[in-house]
Amino acid sequence: MIENPLFTSKKQKRFRLKNSFTLICYSLLFIFLSHFQSYANNVPEHIATVNKNTEKILPNVLQNSTKQISGKIVDEKGEALIGVNISVKGTSLGTISDIDGNFIINVQPDAVLIVSYVGYLSQEVGTSNKTMVKIVLKEDVKSLDEFVVIGYGAVKKSDLTGSVQKVDSKILKNQTGTQISEMLAGSVAGFNGVQGSSAKGGGSMEIRGRTSLNASTEPMIVLDGAIFNGSMLDINPQDVESIEILKDASSAAIYGARASNGVIMVSTKKGEKGKPMIAFSAQIGSASPTNMYKSYDKNGYMTYKRDMQRAKNPKMVSYYYDDPNNLPAGVTLDIWRNASANPQADNTKEWLSRLYFYQTEVDNYLNGNTVDWFSEAFGSGLRQKYDVNISGGSDKMSYFWSVDYQDNEGVITGDDYSAIRTRLNFDFTITDWLTAGINTHFTDRDESAVPVDLSTMYYMSPYGSMFNEDGSTKWYPNDYALANPFLNYYGQDKLKKVNSVFASAYTNIKLPYNINYKISFQPNYTFASEYNFYPSSIPAGGQGGVASRAESKNMSWIFDNLVSWKKQYGIHGFDVTLLFSAEKAQRYLTSENNQKFIPNENLTFSGIHFGTVPTVSSDDTQTTADALMARLNYTLLNKYLITASVRRDGYSAFGVNNPRATFPAVALAWKISEESFFKIPHVYQMKLRMSWGENGNRDIGAYAALAQLKSVPYFNGTNSSVGIVSSTLANSELKWERTSSYNIGMDLGLFDNRIDLTADFYVMNTLDLLMARQLPEITGFKSIMTNLGELQNKGVDLTLNTVNIDNKNFKWTSNFVYSANRNKIVKLFGNYETVEINGQTVQRELPDYTNNLFPGHAIDQIWNYKVLGVWQQDEAEEAARYRLLPGDWKTEDVDNNGKLEALHDKQFVGYKEPRYRLGFRNNFTFMENFNLSIFFRADLGHKAAFSDALRANGADTGEKRNSFDLPYWTVENPINDYSRLTPNTSVYGGGLNIYKSRSFLRLQDVSFSYTVPKVFTDRFKLNNLEVYYSGHNLLCFTKWPGWDPESLTTPMPRSHTFGLRLSL
Repeated sequence: MIENPLFTSKKQKRFRLKNSFTLICYSLLFIFLSHFQSYANNVPEHIATVNKNTEKILPNVLQNSTKQISGKIVDEKGEALIGVNISVKGTSLGTISDIDGNFIINVQPDAVLIVSYVGYLSQEVGTSNKTMVKIVLKEDVKSLDEFVVIGYGAVKKSDLTGSVQKVDSKILKNQTGTQISEMLAGSVAGFNGVQGSSAKGGGSMEIRGRTSLNASTEPMIVLDGAIFNGSMLDINPQDVESIEILKDASSAAIYGARASNGVIMVSTKKGEKGKPMIAFSAQIGSASPTNMYKSYDKNGYMTYKRDMQRAKNPKMVSYYYDDPNNLPAGVTLDIWRNASANPQADNTKEWLSRLYFYQTEVDNYLNGNTVDWFSEAFGSGLRQKYDVNISGGSDKMSYFWSVDYQDNEGVITGDDYSAIRTRLNFDFTITDWLTAGINTHFTDRDESAVPVDLSTMYYMSPYGSMFNEDGSTKWYPNDYALANPFLNYYGQDKLKKVNSVFASAYTNIKLPYNINYKISFQPNYTFASEYNFYPSSIPAGGQGGVASRAESKNMSWIFDNLVSWKKQYGIHGFDVTLLFSAEKAQRYLTSENNQKFIPNENLTFSGIHFGTVPTVSSDDTQTTADALMARLNYTLLNKYLITASVRRDGYSAFGVNNPRATFPAVALAWKISEESFFKIPHVYQMKLRMSWGENGNRDIGAYAALAQLKSVPYFNGTNSSVGIVSSTLANSELKWERTSSYNIGMDLGLFDNRIDLTADFYVMNTLDLLMARQLPEITGFKSIMTNLGELQNKGVDLTLNTVNIDNKNFKWTSNFVYSANRNKIVKLFGNYETVEINGQTVQRELPDYTNNLFPGHAIDQIWNYKVLGVWQQDEAEEAARYRLLPGDWKTEDVDNNGKLEALHDKQFVGYKEPRYRLGFRNNFTFMENFNLSIFFRADLGHKAAFSDALRANGADTGEKRNSFDLPYWTVENPINDYSRLTPNTSVYGGGLNIYKSRSFLRLQDVSFSYTVPKVFTDRFKLNNLEVYYSGHNLLCFTKWPGWDPESLTTPMPRSHTFGLRLSL
């Protein structure tokens, strides 16, 4: 166990924290105010130089023999370049261009000007016989090589040896997602994202497939260089400057035991040198479901009830259930009435009783009252977001402070979410050898939503009643034992608040010999409170009400010591990074429950102590970890690159015999286009990459390796008492999952990088899977956490960027991403069986039938009966062989023995995860001020179980309730893709599922923006003014019959948003 070296006793800790916090606050306030005062009184010299008359700063001896040169500097499109350096060759004289690209400088008659600017080719301009010049700078494609953030540093993209993809924050600028993960879905090759469907947003994330069976498969998040243990909800997308995805092991191995699933590195915006700037943005829009998946309306309900009764009572004459006012030809009203032995006097009531209407339904039908449950449960939700930030800086300090407020209404009634996020960043240059800074995030989230219960909404009769006559919510709208889906929405009192603080404070010291020493401390605090009260007016409240209060505190810190050294010795380049890290995480969870409140329930959860049946529980955990890491980046002749790293991790949750593990990695790259023999025309760059590395997964319970105890209350005949029993077995050998990854890649740039291609092929093997191994009951334990089995993932990532057209009035760029992943369970529990296959005796590993895990097959491979369709009338005799009827599901009997047995007849019929993922984005800029972005995304080749097609319990309770508005087989409508209303599935050993395609092509994002010309914004003292529209999930092409192929059983929101962005 690692103890926190920063704190001693609790009393000293509180004293130090209180006084340190006060001192820091006063110090920051003093520095902040001093900065503004100094800025107001002292204009920075480099800015003043632009407007000064150069003659005044030249020696008198030169002024008599000089002339004034004025000029303008533009790029190839004719746009002014600001801050271009203009120097006089052979002298120390110089100036820079102003905001309009203009400059003035005094020079000798035959002077030569050297014009240089980052990202452009330098020029030498003669001034003989000239007093005015116009200089057009051309882009230096190779010098535009962008920097990419990697673990504990940054390198040029051309110097990358691993598989890293950078995401430009521009693609996030006009998007309206609640969190970053939603915006990345489909945008990065190898990044597998699924959108969230609630007002809160969210969704799942994976990089290059599933690398574990039980531990987490989500990537690690690194925020501004610090490991981030918080929620993605706490990061404001509008604060993001760039995102890098570390996909291969050599890139992520420096994070060791936490990086087996890849790393997402998020860099946020910082203040820049110059006058203070204020930026404001506002978004407002609405969201509605992308698709309507309904239950039967009032007319469909009557047809469904009729057909359900016919299906359940096939011996009854069919017209028995027909509307007496709309009888078939040849059937009179008397015939219809005489079909019942004792018909009611009122024909309508008689008909409704035959359809199994409850009394409430009868009354509402006769009175013409209906409830449109779908319209009550779903609708358009208002969404709004507001951001404001202030930034600036001087030579000695920069700052960035942002605040945003988000308020989302979901498409389901009662689903809402709101949050306030703020971030404050300071960076100080104290001396030429000492810098320091702090980056602090705070979030206040309100997650108190109580949405309508969709699980019962579909079964509500349109002739039921939502409310009683006294206005209270009716428990059972149909008079049948199906609870009102609005009970909790109207009755439950809920408050859930989440507050989090994350900070990263650092000090960087420049030591002799190009050595840098950086110390950083990253505390993270999350406090969550969830209070619930269920009154006795709803079923969940029982007699006298039920209340609960849960409080959780998650506190962690990471302390990093980073030493780096970078040096160029002729043709040799060295970049060394060394790390020592220590961390500690603590969680405290307390839960209180009570019920049967007296004298009343009026105080809800605020009066939890007034209940008469109190219970309390707690769950506290603590973990510690440490790490050592070394990395070397070596370059030879700027075209041969090697990256090697090793990390040693320790973690308290593993067994005492394996508290630590070592994770090495190495990567090689060759800039083959830099070789003298490389003469392929139009190839701007070509680089080959190869890497290998190991990462670990430590995502298990804090005490998974230990024998744990639990309390058991008992009565000894006289008194109640509490005993202690062992609930789990210890495993002193428990260790990390280890993922070993090989990656081969190529980076190719063509036609001055107008075409940029990145391709990667990878193979990853995960060993020592963390699994709960089932134990015989005789042991007294259910399972033990241990290391078993092996997984393999292999696949291809492809990214293609093109500049299709680029001129002053029109620019068109495209981005295409493609990825395909194939996984396989190589080994599982190690138990084998001998079987005969095709006449040969073979030995194979036993599958885990309970969890549908099969060695030699993919984790997501579907093991099910192969559905051939639906038995038809002319196949009645063959169907009867399986005790089935026409209209029942028809499947393949593999061994043709007349029985449907799981072990003999189930087979592999598809996959649950996409076989191919594609994204295609096109950006258009025209007339300089208009921008259009269109993004298509496709996930292809996968399926999901569509349980609604089974019409579960239709034969038992189908006539008493409503159902999903889906087709069904009848004699008159003998379709082949949906069964009859009362299908027989009991004959299927191991159960039957119906799988439908989840493949889709989605128009996921469209944005259109207009930037107001500067000639107008200058009149109002604005730096920038932009208005835009953003549409999300506008179209979806799919065969999935439910809500949406991503969200499956819940509605996916389609949003339209209008926004405004300005800066001062």
